[in-house]
Amino acid sequence: MKIALYQADTKDNSPKENIERYRQTLENLDPDTDLLIFPEMYSTGFTIDTEYAEDMQGESLRFLKEIAEEKNIAVEASILIKEEEKYVNRHFFVTKDKVEYYDKKHLFCLSKEPKVVSKGDKELILEYKGWKIKLLTCYDLRFPLWARNQYDEQEGFEYDILIYIASWSDDRINHWELMLPARAIENQSYLVGVNRCGIDHKNYTYKGASIAINYQGDTMVRAKDNCEEIVYAVLDKEELNTYRKKFPVALDWDDAKNK
Repeated sequence: MKIALYQADTKDNSPKENIERYRQTLENLDPDTDLLIFPEMYSTGFTIDTEYAEDMQGESLRFLKEIAEEKNIAVEASILIKEEEKYVNRHFFVTKDKVEYYDKKHLFCLSKEPKVVSKGDKELILEYKGWKIKLLTCYDLRFPLWARNQYDEQEGFEYDILIYIASWSDDRINHWELMLPARAIENQSYLVGVNRCGIDHKNYTYKGASIAINYQGDTMVRAKDNCEEIVYAVLDKEELNTYRKKFPVALDWDDAKNK
């Protein structure tokens, strides 16, 4: 599978400007891309300002559907969604045939996010082109039990690719860079982390550090720091399965069914 990591220099609270720039940039997307991943709240920058929340018919989701249809690929991003009388940070996985989503579970306690956004309570593991993929969002990275892969001798591994999208600022970026490889190693899966870059409206800086990592914690590709760009990683299912068989640590995993 070929994955495109779009490390976007998101302009806060400017969805029309961001979407138009993305549309132009994606004219040059590699034609053999299978999955395109944007950062968290890709069209607005991270926000809890409900003025910028959209419903399921909003412009930001329409654009994801448009790209999925036009290029016949899957597209990921999160959007602040208003649903009835609550708001959720909704991480979408969009194809031309289907829209699936995961609502962010862990809300950042040092911000006002938990006062505005309702936390999700359900995992999402989906299947796409023969791969099982788990979606997580930003602060979820700090909670390894929520990311925990499982193995069953009949069903095999619960997932093959773990994907985080984020708006992770530079003041704690070293934690992002340390924890991502750990999650790949401990779960015997590929891992992709896509973060924004640039400066937000509160003057926080984001270098990005968007990265694809293999099942041994090795970097496959990493975007340049402080640079909006798309980088690509090609994931090999046969190599993953061979490694899992050679090093069957999953047979000794602790039971995580009650996570």
